[in-house]
Amino acid sequence: MPTAAPALFNLPAPRGPARPAKPMTVLSYGLGADSTAILLMFLEDPVRYGLEPDLSDLIVLHAVTGDEWPDSLSYVNRLVLPRLAERRVRVVQVARRGRHDADGVLVLEDSRTTSRIHQAGPWRLSDWLLTGGTVPQMASGRRTCSIKFKGWCLDHWALAEFGQATFRRVIGYHAAERSRMEKDTKIQDRLNQRAGRVICEPAYPLVDAGMDRAAVEAYVLQRLGEPIKKSYCTFCPFSGVCASRERHEERLRAHPDLAADALAMEYASMALNEPMSLYGTRSLYQQLTEDERNDGVLTAFEERLDAVPFSLYEVRRLYLPGRTKDCRRYHGARCARPRWWCRTERTTACRRDHASYETGADGEQVDLEPQCAGVTDGCRGSQVKGAAWRSVRTVWEGPRLEAKFTLLSWGREDGARLRRGERSQIKRLHYLDRGEGYPAAEAYLVAAPSGADDKNRESFERRWTEITGLIGTRWEPIRPLARYQRGRGSRVVPVVRPSGVAHVRALEVA
Repeated sequence: MPTAAPALFNLPAPRGPARPAKPMTVLSYGLGADSTAILLMFLEDPVRYGLEPDLSDLIVLHAVTGDEWPDSLSYVNRLVLPRLAERRVRVVQVARRGRHDADGVLVLEDSRTTSRIHQAGPWRLSDWLLTGGTVPQMASGRRTCSIKFKGWCLDHWALAEFGQATFRRVIGYHAAERSRMEKDTKIQDRLNQRAGRVICEPAYPLVDAGMDRAAVEAYVLQRLGEPIKKSYCTFCPFSGVCASRERHEERLRAHPDLAADALAMEYASMALNEPMSLYGTRSLYQQLTEDERNDGVLTAFEERLDAVPFSLYEVRRLYLPGRTKDCRRYHGARCARPRWWCRTERTTACRRDHASYETGADGEQVDLEPQCAGVTDGCRGSQVKGAAWRSVRTVWEGPRLEAKFTLLSWGREDGARLRRGERSQIKRLHYLDRGEGYPAAEAYLVAAPSGADDKNRESFERRWTEITGLIGTRWEPIRPLARYQRGRGSRVVPVVRPSGVAHVRALEVA
């Protein structure tokens, strides 16, 4: 009986169609109660939250700003990281690698046995603010510093890590923050649509569980045995939201050196621009003076100012006219032939009495560019405010006390007017006062802690001379102005890993 010939290759039986790869889950870990609660929930029951039983598909991603409270770092190091290391959860810590976007992102650590949260990376949030001579911005509630030092790092790391693969992004909004969750979801939907693919799928476990802030804090306390404090930067302008005033000032008193840092940052910011305090219409300094328990903090602040080098800064500012809605409507993105109503609003009476339109072939009225010459009483409304340009030049450096005497001496010699800031009480020598309307200009000399970069945009000097008739600065700068390096704003952002090897991908943008 014939036997079957032996097969040349022993092939396995064909399998069914391959299942799509399961997306990785990335938890944006901010060290606070919300994201810590989510971590503990994942550790207790990973399968319930769509994770593998061994948590091999979970990445805990933390962006290091460099200015967290020491007690927040200590809490996570002692009570959270040992649990993650025991389960071998992957923890990745990233930070900005330098002041320019093209410097990229540095992966400070990528480990399954992480034992500490890094205190700082090469370029801290406070470095950016101090060299800019400013404080975090509160305009429209937009947290620019979080976008620049957290979101930017996380997005570029994710692009280098996943490429075109979709991942699940877990965010720690609690049940009372549904509006923030909805806003975040809409933003991600737009990003996915622009990219033509699903970059990531946002998930909000605390909202799904109906846990508000009180429930989150109680959950963490029950699991870890210690109450968790709010996580935010030491100079955060949203500290009134992040914690009560009492708790925030208690923290400042516990860390007078960090409180002095925050006050010195605010002092330098207000010296260069009086309205730029940490809390908008109120300064941190004003707030602390209202409670005698803060006297030690204020003493530490004065000692800090006496210890650091000071500079005399010549500050020049231009207030330029903006464009009206009419100008943008009729003249497009760039106005080549401005009319009076391009910079000044038309009044309601002008719009009623000097309406300009024609009737089309279909009988419909077509609105035309306004023809009013602006000479009739009551046609011109208010001017539109545009951008404000600032030039900062260092003209002297030395100790604080000597800076005060030099400021007064130069003022007497130059005939400038010495004034104190209405809120800051900081002395300034004004040699050009701001006029009414736009364009307008002002200039003064002020003493403040050294560290703010000299800067002004390339066309500043031309516009300064056009508007004021003056040429250059009143006093001689002590160093040449560093010019902007073209190409530093590259869309190609390197992500440098602990081995020192850079992983580069171009970020998808609209």
